Amino acid sequence: MSKYWEKETPKTITTAKNVLHYYQEAEQLAVARPSWTDNDGKERQGKTVTLNVEALLESDTSAMREARAIFAAIVDRIAERLEVLS
Repeated sequence: MSKYWEKETPKTITTAKNVLHYYQEAEQLAVARPSWTDNDGKERQGKTVTLNVEALLESDTSAMREARAIFAAIVDRIAERLEVLS
């Protein structure tokens, strides 16, 4: 796979405990811990894992249904929180 992170600017969302980078064209969602500063004063990227959305879409129906249920539960929690904050 090419270095999509060098070719595409992701949509980035930063929270107190997570940094999300969504590369829509590459179909990759990276979830990282926040950046940190090492002993030499250099900023370092937090540990990161990446969800390959394209690979998920190539999965069997059962896996996709389970993934959809997980993402739907997350969306529901976000909606609930937004209602509280409104």
